Order: sequence, then structure tokens, then C-alpha cells
Amino acid sequence: MSDVILEKKGHTAILTLNKVESMNALCASFIDEISYALDSVESDSDIYTLIITGTGKSFVSGADINEMIDMTSKEIMEWSGFGSGLNLRIESLPIPVIAAINGYALGGGLELALACDIRLAAKNARMGLPEVKLGVICGAGGTQRLPKIVGESIAKEMIFTGRTITSDEALAIGLVSKVCESETLLDEAIALALCIEKNGQQAVRAAKKSIDFGLAKGAQPSNGISPSIEEACLFERKTFAPLFETEDQKIGMGGFLRKEKDIKFKNR
Repeated sequence: MSDVILEKKGHTAILTLNKVESMNALCASFIDEISYALDSVESDSDIYTLIITGTGKSFVSGADINEMIDMTSKEIMEWSGFGSGLNLRIESLPIPVIAAINGYALGGGLELALACDIRLAAKNARMGLPEVKLGVICGAGGTQRLPKIVGESIAKEMIFTGRTITSDEALAIGLVSKVCESETLLDEAIALALCIEKNGQQAVRAAKKSIDFGLAKGAQPSNGISPSIEEACLFERKTFAPLFETEDQKIGMGGFLRKEKDIKFKNR
């Protein structure tokens, strides 16, 4: 069976990491396979949301230490670019991406989950960035994304100690938005995707674009400075205004005024 399984249920794509023998540890070839699956997602305009999950005991257990251990600084700089590039690509997808964290999400695994828009976790999931215990630090965005999600103090405490946290603690600090029973995790993620998919998809994508601009996330031109609140609000207005030229805006607002209970968007 493939190390990466891509399924489509309605408008939802489910990307399952299935390299069970290594607990989904990230190596260069595995990252390539994930990237190929993302090619299929990006090329399908009928996909509105993406769920990423794992099989077995692990979401992603981390990077493949065997592949990394003897690399020079020059080699590891190039190698880390694979993981960093993958996470930037996930983060920059125009559609919402949901991480369904089914087990261990450590090191590179948590970095991948941090690049997703929303994170759900199974009760047995464990998360952390333990790189300092190996004498290194994150190399695929962990030191950048975790503070934006949980705040500076908690992020530094997690990264400096390298400790692993439970799903309940992850929920308490805002790292995940919901904790689920293991057997219902994927169903919960699909239900969330369906809830998103009922809305106007041009609006959903515009919302993601606007949020990410204000957070200085994703592949966007950068002068090295996060946008001010004035710049971010102007960007929001420039993203908001064109939606009034769409058919969906007429359908949505018209349906609201007519008190329709089930508004059907055409996504145009």
C-alpha cells in the first residue's frame, strides 16, 4: 500500500500518511510523495477542504534521524528546505487545511500540523518540539509558527524544555481546537469540513487570505516587517469589496433577507 493515501469524499480531500513502519517519520522521499499528493489537491477545483491525518500510532513522529545524522551544515540546510517548503506549501493552499492528529506529532510532525489552519487531536495524541534534546532546533518553521499560535511564553517553554504535551494541554493552550475520541477523530474532521463547505467558498478563501496576511503567513511578498493593523485592515477591505461582484454575495445576502434556512451557494 502507498505511503501516502489520497481520497476524496464529496468536496473533501483526505490525505493519510501511511508509512507505519517508521511511524510516518519524514524523509526526503516521503516529503516528495506528500508533495505529489498536494499537486492533485491543488489541481482539483472541486476540492474545498483538505484533511491531513496519519495511520497507526503516529501523525508524524518527526524527521528521519537516520537520514540526517551525518549531514554537514550545508547538506542539512538543503535538506531542511524540503520540510520547510512542504509546510509553506500547506500553509499557502487557498483552501482550509485541517490536521487530524491521531497520535504522535513530534518535531517535524508538529511543524507540519502547525502549518495547517485548524488542528483536531485524538485523546491519545502527544505533541512537542523536542529538538533541543538532540542538540539542534526546529528546521521547518516550528520556532516561527508555535509562538503565533500559543504565545511567546508557552512556545519558548515548550521549545526550550523539549517536553511533550498531552492533547488536553494542547487544547488548554490553544494549540488544538478540539480533542476527540480516537475512533471518531476522522469523522469529527470530516464534519468540520462539511460545515465549512456549506458556506460560499470564495468567501472562505478570501477569509483565509485576509487572516494569513495579517499574521504574515504563507508565500507572500515580504519586506521583513509584519503589516501594521492599518495595512492589514486595508488588505481586508480590498479582499472584502470584490466579493460584492460575485453571484454568491447576492445569493447569500438575498437568502438572509428572505429568511431562507438552506442557502445554496454556486461558488461564483
